[in-house]
Formats: sequence, C-alpha cells, structure tokens
Amino acid sequence: MSDQNGSLTRVQAIFTQLLDQWPDGHPWLGACWDMAAQTRAGAALPTPAHLGTLVASETPRDRTARMGRVFERTVAPPAAFLRWLLENPQNMQVRDPATFGAKSDDARQWRGKLFSGDLALVRDAQAEGLKQLGSRLAQRGRNKWWAFEGFSRVDGCFVTDQYVLFVEGTRLDALSPSTWWFPQRSRLWRTVEAAREFAGGKSFAVMLAVESEVDGATALAAGSASLDASYPHLSPEQRVELSRHLIGFVTCPALVSRFGLPPTYSISNDR
Repeated sequence: MSDQNGSLTRVQAIFTQLLDQWPDGHPWLGACWDMAAQTRAGAALPTPAHLGTLVASETPRDRTARMGRVFERTVAPPAAFLRWLLENPQNMQVRDPATFGAKSDDARQWRGKLFSGDLALVRDAQAEGLKQLGSRLAQRGRNKWWAFEGFSRVDGCFVTDQYVLFVEGTRLDALSPSTWWFPQRSRLWRTVEAAREFAGGKSFAVMLAVESEVDGATALAAGSASLDASYPHLSPEQRVELSRHLIGFVTCPALVSRFGLPPTYSISNDR
C-alpha cells in the first residue's frame, strides 16, 4: 500500500477537520458509512437509520485531548480468543522455547508448563491462566503470561449513544499477524472482534480509510482470504456474521472532496 505513515497522518487530519466542523457527527458519520458500504455491497451491514450522536465525553472538542480517546485509542484483545489460545496451546507457534517470550521467571515457568506436552502440567497451566483471565478479563491483562495477544491502538474511535465505529488507516502491518503466537490471525479481523468487545453491547462497525481504490480493494481481498484462519474459535456462521461488521473502505481524497475539506488537510499535532 502507498505512503503508509503519511496515510495515517492524513486520516487523523481529515477526521479532526470533520470533528471541528461537525462535532456531533452529523452528517458525516452516516455519509462515511454509506460510502464504505458501497465497497462491500451485500456483504456488509447497511447504514443504520439512526447512528446516534457522538458522545461528548468520548469526543473532546479540544484537539490535544482527542489523542488516546478518539485517535490511537488503546483497545484490549478479545477475551474469547485469549481463552481459545489457552485451551489450544498445541496450535500456537513457540518462537523461543528457552524463554517463551517472557521476561519474568514466573511467566516463563507458567508458559513452560503450558507448552511442555506433559498433560498434567498443561492442565495446571490452563486452569491457572483461565482463572486469571476470568478474574482480570482481557482489559486488565497487560503483560500477563497468559495474554498471547496484546493490546492494540485503533486509528480512530467514534462513540455515539448507539454505535461504536472504529476507523483504521492503511499501514504496512494492517494485515500482518495480530500475534506471533498465532500468525494466521490478521490484525484487521482482530480489530473487528475487538470492536465488538469494546462496544459492550452497542452496535459496532469497522471502516478502513485508504489512499486509493486499489489500496482498499487489496485490503478487502486480503481480509477475505484471512477470515477463517483469523477466527478459529468461531463457527463458520459466526465468522460470516462478524465479518459483516467490516463495512468497507473510504478513500482520503473522496472524503476531502465530499466534505469540502482543504486539499492539503494538515493539522498542527501531526505524528
């Protein structure tokens, strides 16, 4: 994909301009959904009749306050996938059998048990990992020995009173593995599943913001090819249903044209 780092800056700049002009999300949120859904016609969720209004506490007016909340928001790995990994260690890829990628002795010992092949030790580690996962949940699992998929940052997070919309800009690692422990799982589909968990019962969707139609088509094709492998813990029907929440892509030039934004669309706090 073209101009990856610049693309991320432009995505942030474009949505900053949109928020500055229309802080409640009307009409641009619905228009973006319409534009994206056209790229996955018949496969994605249709634009809802009522997307709702952006929640003020989740969408600060101050630009600097948007970092970490609207832009580059930290999102926890889905608990269901962490659970599946613990229950199926034989399906994980162990890159370093000496340290198991762990820094502490305690973490190395637990992971050593999990990957030992000794059924009693494996079951002991699974029981402990599942207990900790259940008590802390994935949201508090940073750097825990049982967290085989880490936290991520979403490029854009827009929360209304009814919906959660994640926006991901094109980047070199957009379709790379979400975790080296299970390289079949792409970051794109991890983001979709993480959006569901983050939404906490609200409706949700993920949209790509790309530089060109070619970039978008390439990302969607790669996503389709990696869908089944990315969701080993879901049934075929569940995979299809979750995939509908990837609503498609919009291009940065199209957004600039649609909303009459300055063609240079730069912001003072570019990364």
